Amino acid sequence: LKPTVLGFGCMLTSDASVIEQAADIGINWFDTARGYQNGNNERMVGAALKSRRDKIHVTSKTQAKTKADAFAHLDKTLSELQTDHIDVWYLHSHQTPATVPDELFDAQDEAVKAGKVRFKGVSFHGGHKEMIPFLIEKGRTDVLLVSYNFSMDPEMDALVDKAAAAGLGVVAMKVMAGGFRS
Repeated sequence: LKPTVLGFGCMLTSDASVIEQAADIGINWFDTARGYQNGNNERMVGAALKSRRDKIHVTSKTQAKTKADAFAHLDKTLSELQTDHIDVWYLHSHQTPATVPDELFDAQDEAVKAGKVRFKGVSFHGGHKEMIPFLIEKGRTDVLLVSYNFSMDPEMDALVDKAAAAGLGVVAMKVMAGGFRS
C-alpha cells in the first residue's frame, strides 16, 4: 500500500462530489464503514470512486460480532462499494482484547485468501495501551486505525513506534482532536 499522507475519512460526507474532488487533487486513501449513514456511505463512496478504483485505496470496517455476520457485512460492503475487493478491512471499534474473538480474525484470514481483502486491520478509539500490545502479540493484524492527536497521553508515541517496529501499518484518525486542547 502506498497511501497519501492525508487520507479521507468519509463518515460524515453526504456529497459524492466532495469525495471525487479529493481524488482529483491526489488523495488516494478513502475510509468508510458498513455502519456509516446506515450503509448509505459505502454506496456513495463506491459510486464516487468506481471509475478510478485501480488508482486508489478503499478501506472499510465491520462491527460484526460473529464470523457469519462479518462475512455478510463484507459481501454487502463489496456490493455497495462496487468493487471485488477492499484494501483494508477493519474489525471496528474494539477497545479491549476481549471484544475481538478469534473467529473474527479467522474471517479476515479467509477473506484475504478469497481475494476479497488485501490487508487485515483493527480500529479503536480508546484502550491503546492494551490493544496495541495485544495485537502485536496476536500477530494476525496488518494495519491499526487509531485515534492519535496532541491531546493524548505522551505514551502513545512509544506505542505507535512499537507497532511500526512490529511491522504494523498505523493509520491515525481524529488527528485534530476536535480542535480542543485539554
